[in-house]
Amino acid sequence: MMLWVEKYRPKHLDEIVGQEKAISEIKRWMSDLSKGKKVKPLLIVGPAGTGKTSAAYAIANDLGYALVEINCADLRDREKLEKVVGGLGAVSLLDDSPRIILLDEVDALPAEGRTISKLVDELLSRGVPVIMTANNPYEKHLYRIRAASDVVNFSPLNQRSIMRVLSTILRKEGISLPESVLKAIALVSKGDLRAAINDLQAIVQGSPKLAECYGRTFGLRDKEIDIFRVLGSIFSGRNCARTRFLTSTLDMDPSMFLRWVEENIPIAIKAPKGISLAYECVASADIILSRIVRTGNWKLMVYAMELLTLGICAAKSTTAEKSRFIKFSFPEVIRKMAATKEERASMKLVSGKLAEKLHVSSSVVRKEILPLIKALSKRDPDILRKLSQELGLNERELKDVVQGS
Repeated sequence: MMLWVEKYRPKHLDEIVGQEKAISEIKRWMSDLSKGKKVKPLLIVGPAGTGKTSAAYAIANDLGYALVEINCADLRDREKLEKVVGGLGAVSLLDDSPRIILLDEVDALPAEGRTISKLVDELLSRGVPVIMTANNPYEKHLYRIRAASDVVNFSPLNQRSIMRVLSTILRKEGISLPESVLKAIALVSKGDLRAAINDLQAIVQGSPKLAECYGRTFGLRDKEIDIFRVLGSIFSGRNCARTRFLTSTLDMDPSMFLRWVEENIPIAIKAPKGISLAYECVASADIILSRIVRTGNWKLMVYAMELLTLGICAAKSTTAEKSRFIKFSFPEVIRKMAATKEERASMKLVSGKLAEKLHVSSSVVRKEILPLIKALSKRDPDILRKLSQELGLNERELKDVVQGS
């Protein structure tokens, strides 16, 4: 089954709705590029679901360029990044078409600001134009990037624009829904067209009753839904489509959500077959989440969430268990984080001070510098006192962090 957000992704810049001013600015940038003028990187900024990534692909298509998307994960792997960049030229060897590079969601990598800047400079020196997208262009690490780019702002779409797109999709699919349902979807989406299209597809392919209560039952998208309510819906095994909607409003990291589901499976499901199926869904979702981290392909997230919601719900529905009250358990990882909160805060403070002083990342401090200080302090205990004075830290706190490294 193909996702509608991909099936109906705009192929040309003029097909992007609700961004008239931004599109006109992009066309000027494209005109300069077509005339062979030296152009700055194009930085498209705006909230999620407003068409930033779609615009990048449409630009490449309208210009006749081959778009190459560099995954965010590659920016952390210097060796891999050098191989990727080393294989890029201004022209594709496969079809002789010029290349254009897309760096998607550059604001999501606060530790990689310098890497991104150097990468952009390298690509421009090779004559390769660059497009970047960001939700929040005012992140501290984007200062240099923002100053050196042509910035184009995308705005949240209004309700009328979203309804127009949804109506077009329904017409092409040969499906009809009441206008009140489209209004509810547009309202709940809060200007996020991608979310609206996903919700529309879920309704059409789910139960007709969902369409009747949409917006009334599930509330606004920015209203946080309690995790226990979501778990109750997942493990009830009754209305699996409703479960998916509830989860879409949950403000929680997917990896943490997976831990909640994983640890409550044996509590909520007693039938061996149901437990086995549920853990298979969790295992598959975990593999997908790992792949997202490794490749930076966030389009896979929808499949992970389907497994953790519809998959678990379906697994429970295969059992003949009667409905009962379930006392859900906090994931062990949350308990451990709470127990080590003070230690982690001290580690963050000390590693941050050292990183600033030594001009390295906090990760390098934890992996390389702290073990070195620990070894040196065994020979000369006074080194911790001197170091604490130099960094303006409490000596006892520094000692605890070093010894625990």
